Amino acid sequence: METRRILILYGTETGNSQDYAEIVAKICQRLRFTAVVKGMDDCTLGEIAEGEAPFIVFVCSTTGQGELPRNAHKLWRQLLRKRLPPTLFSGLRFSSFGLGDSSYPRFNWAIRKIHKRVSQLGAKEFATRGEGDEQHSEGTDAHFDSWLKNMAESLLELCPLPQGVDPIPEDELLPPRYSFEILKNKVKRASGEPKAVAMTRPDVSLGVVRENRRMTSEDHFQDVQFLSFDLEKKDADEPDIAYSPGDTVALYPSNNEQEVDLLIRHQGWSDVADYPVSVNEEFENAIPGGLVKPLTLRNLLIHHLDITAIPRRSFFATVWHFASGERERERLQEFSTLDGLQDLFDYANRPRRSILETITEFDTLRIPVEYVLDVLPILRSRLFSLASPEQTNHFELAIAIVKYKTILRRIRRGVCTRWVETLQNGDAIPFTVHKSSFAQNLDKPILMISPGTGVAPMRSLILTRNEKTDEKMLLFFGCRFASKDYLFEEDWKKVDSLDVVCAFSREGGGYVQNKLYAERETVGDLIVNQNASIYLCGSSGRMPREVRITIVAIIKEVAGLTTEGAEEYLKEMEVTGRYLQETWS
Repeated sequence: METRRILILYGTETGNSQDYAEIVAKICQRLRFTAVVKGMDDCTLGEIAEGEAPFIVFVCSTTGQGELPRNAHKLWRQLLRKRLPPTLFSGLRFSSFGLGDSSYPRFNWAIRKIHKRVSQLGAKEFATRGEGDEQHSEGTDAHFDSWLKNMAESLLELCPLPQGVDPIPEDELLPPRYSFEILKNKVKRASGEPKAVAMTRPDVSLGVVRENRRMTSEDHFQDVQFLSFDLEKKDADEPDIAYSPGDTVALYPSNNEQEVDLLIRHQGWSDVADYPVSVNEEFENAIPGGLVKPLTLRNLLIHHLDITAIPRRSFFATVWHFASGERERERLQEFSTLDGLQDLFDYANRPRRSILETITEFDTLRIPVEYVLDVLPILRSRLFSLASPEQTNHFELAIAIVKYKTILRRIRRGVCTRWVETLQNGDAIPFTVHKSSFAQNLDKPILMISPGTGVAPMRSLILTRNEKTDEKMLLFFGCRFASKDYLFEEDWKKVDSLDVVCAFSREGGGYVQNKLYAERETVGDLIVNQNASIYLCGSSGRMPREVRITIVAIIKEVAGLTTEGAEEYLKEMEVTGRYLQETWS
């Protein structure tokens, strides 16, 4: 068995875990390990147990109520088989790192479950598990850097380099991890119309837009779009798509064509941009929805590579090698170091500079095309909760358009919402539907809490329950103004079993947690006496923490419990599925 091999498996919803897995791989390369990076579901139990890699690292985020991302479900089910011997992984050494958000009650549960199960199957930990927290003042990187250093040191202790062989220095350029070849021997051809090319992804469904309109008032700062579309079957045998409340739709956006062309011209890639290209299987497997056709450099940049993302340290760790100006090389290199973290934050994160802006601001930076797949992150699909009631082949979403002015006085738009803004009736769009673990109890009342577009899945739930049960529903909805951003107001008037309590924060109405406490007798009776479920959706951070504190206070008061007793009561609700939280940053 070759000892200097390491397998790095990631579980991800948004691509962050994949980014961190690639950073782990590059560190291992510098330690002269052969590193293989895969999504968890691209690896089987047999490959782990019988493979040639004696070291394995799991990098995984936590979603929903302590769940694994959808690209990790298959492997996780295999790991949970009851008949697996406790010595299955006895020859393996492993470590793990989790990406979490402490505003969730089940913080980093996914990586904890993986870590525990792999240990139960006989693997030995070679480096202590690391856990990142999105709510930390320095984000996940603060914990990741510390864990990464410990992981690398532990690897070298267990598997030292031969005498006279040193790790690859940080200032030495590593070879590209992904193979990328321009097929110049084939006939040069145009890349095709981008909207048509987008629909050639093999693993997506075809949708046709029926409506795309603004929901908020024209004079409100936040534009929220109501997007509806239908499934258009590619052939008569294509199955229908049914869904339930809590399910999500993944949309596959494309980059702006003019910005892609700007990047191509700036980097001097115009002569090769429209030749067919080939990529290796590892990169192909990493692309959500599958690769478009024809695959060219231009189409990779439009459909598969994210040029609007904020550059990370790993980006600078590679690109500084490609700047010919001494001052630019030094500055780019500084952004890749631990000592340069504050400068990187001030340059990239605080003003939210994009990769495209960064590349074009450094005049001497020229990235060789063979490094494009290593340098530019993958453009991920964007997930949105379905707002339509349970049905088949028709889909409705409420999408907040990301548009703001940075401290540099530049207008910034989200890549997906910018694309959504351009959609017109009749346009084709690629999408996939993803099932959730949400299970509604039609025999019990439900308490819903949802500021802003977090009300979208509530609409799906409310309209679905309205057709099936008369059980009471109570919605606490928060927005700024009754006349500007009160979403789906007209729908609520049609549901007799629904009561709505609104918090209009700019009209003296406070926030949803304030309204919850003001209605504490009703809320407490629903929770304690009527066994109601609680469903919370919205942005992460302060809101879910304040809501949780308020609910504990209400339970304590109504049930006559101590604070500790009320906390235990709420924890039991979480375990039994009566308290569900879906929040996002």
